[in-house]
Amino acid sequence: MLLQRLTAYADEHRGDIPPFHREREFRWKVDIPAAGGRITGPPVLEPVRDVDKPARGVVHTVPASTRTVAVAPQLAADDVQYVLGWGDDTTQSARVTQCHAAFVELTREWAATIPVAQDGVPHVLVELYRSGALAKIDRPQEIRAKDGVVLAVNGQFAYRSPSAAGFWKTQVGQRKGSGRSGRCLVCGTCGALANTIPGKVPAALVPGASNDAALVSVNERVFGYDLVAQLTHTPICLSCADDVMVGLTGVLSSKHRLTLEGQDTRLAWWVTDTDESDQMDLVMEPDPAQVDAFFAALPQARERTSRLKGRFCWLAVGGNVARIMVREWIDIALTSKNHNVVDHDSNIVAWFADHKNTPRRTTPVRLRDGRDLPAGQWLHSPVALAACLGRWDETTGRYRPFGARNTDRPEQALNQILRAAVLNEPVPAAMRAHLIHRVRNDGHIDDLRASLVRLALSRRPNKPKGTSVPMSLDETCTETAYLAGRLFAVMEHAQRDAHYKTRRTSQSDSAATESDSDAEQEQNQRREVNSSFGDKFRRRACETPRPILTQGWKDSAAWLTKIRRHQGEALARWHQNRLTDLYEKCDGIRGVPLRSSLTQQEHFILGYHHQLAYRTTKNTAAEA
Repeated sequence: MLLQRLTAYADEHRGDIPPFHREREFRWKVDIPAAGGRITGPPVLEPVRDVDKPARGVVHTVPASTRTVAVAPQLAADDVQYVLGWGDDTTQSARVTQCHAAFVELTREWAATIPVAQDGVPHVLVELYRSGALAKIDRPQEIRAKDGVVLAVNGQFAYRSPSAAGFWKTQVGQRKGSGRSGRCLVCGTCGALANTIPGKVPAALVPGASNDAALVSVNERVFGYDLVAQLTHTPICLSCADDVMVGLTGVLSSKHRLTLEGQDTRLAWWVTDTDESDQMDLVMEPDPAQVDAFFAALPQARERTSRLKGRFCWLAVGGNVARIMVREWIDIALTSKNHNVVDHDSNIVAWFADHKNTPRRTTPVRLRDGRDLPAGQWLHSPVALAACLGRWDETTGRYRPFGARNTDRPEQALNQILRAAVLNEPVPAAMRAHLIHRVRNDGHIDDLRASLVRLALSRRPNKPKGTSVPMSLDETCTETAYLAGRLFAVMEHAQRDAHYKTRRTSQSDSAATESDSDAEQEQNQRREVNSSFGDKFRRRACETPRPILTQGWKDSAAWLTKIRRHQGEALARWHQNRLTDLYEKCDGIRGVPLRSSLTQQEHFILGYHHQLAYRTTKNTAAEA
């Protein structure tokens, strides 16, 4: 099915690209002045550079077929060692001579198939090599044997001549054909079968590939079924073999693809049989209003014939030297009238519902120094959630970027998060454990990590039926780890208020103080405290909450005394009531886990985040 989808994509997006052509970068051009099929002057070798990227050459779509270690010239455009017969310190002179001779012979065969009156270009090229005019070209010092060089006649590229595409198609059939006829497993028709796939995907499109890569490659007996090399047991006609690689290259280079530095997978998606949207733009850049509109429009979408006919295709690939590894291939309905059938739209709805989580700031906040802090986000992109699996940088206040050193981010982080978004899969246990590992090492919990924790809890395999994971503070939740996280947040807040220099005389004044950002409160706190309760214990609290909360409960008496002395009885009583209420809900400290499981650590983080978000929300509203 994958090969069929790729050939269909090629048919739809190929345009006017001839068969067995692909893009390649060229750094040099040889221009030959000619008239009537004869050379009229010395050829000129000149460098060609991309206008926007001067360090790169110019990309042309030229005749090309797969070659490995064998000598196999391309038509009218190839490496310097083939076209000009020049080697360098990385090549062997005997092989360079062989490559150049093969290119010249291919040019002669081309000229022999067409009279000069119909197409004089191949005859000009034959005369170029027969006359010895190439010997008069001075070799630039910077030219390399494997640089691309394209031939031109009177400024017109030779590979665009009228007979070039037809001759090349015949030539590839001779090289790549198996000599057998049969039914193609892709198109289902009978015809000449390919011996190997004639094209490759550029290495730049396949993470992990060091060379241009092939999707199907059985060039050694050990790789093939029944120890048979090539495509003997994979019957594909030459036309479909070319279309597969054209389609794959088009898919991986389209705007509907994603790859990030440091990740080992390239992702691509497209929709067939309809012009309807696949909603992936909404997943990548979620807008709350648009998400709400998508939820509201879903019932109508299930009634539209065009959307019901559509198929959503999802492809994830990686590379190994010159081979493409298909990590994931999905072909599902875009939408379905049957709610029990898996479809793309339902998966996207589940994605938004399962990771939506209250942010620390639900409204914008202005600090005392005049700075404005924007409201947080309830919904996040897969890229942002994958980023939070890396190391938090205290210096920049951001996660280490993709591809940077020492990020400690899994190579398949983005792929796994997108699988959860597109395929409605659970978050892998290894990734959940890695997130906890990063929280413990960084001591940092924010909106992104809390949302990823909620996604993991919502989709954990052993979640009891009929239960849901709260997206904001749930006063009725009796999960002890969730309550422990809330209690830890309340203890942090009590110590913070205990060390304010500013005197507060009423609960309403304290509410205004609480509406300040955590960053500003921490700044105020550090005027008198070198290391806060949260700084000391946040890294360990989610894993071993009982001893940490025991210590916090002992210290809370001193904190309340300081609050009472410096900021008034009302604020002290308010803190004491909150501490006591959560303490009793935990059945005392004895009800808190001594050592938490992975799920309990996630509940702790979610409870901690929800408690902080609730306090910020409540008091920001009160201040307004």
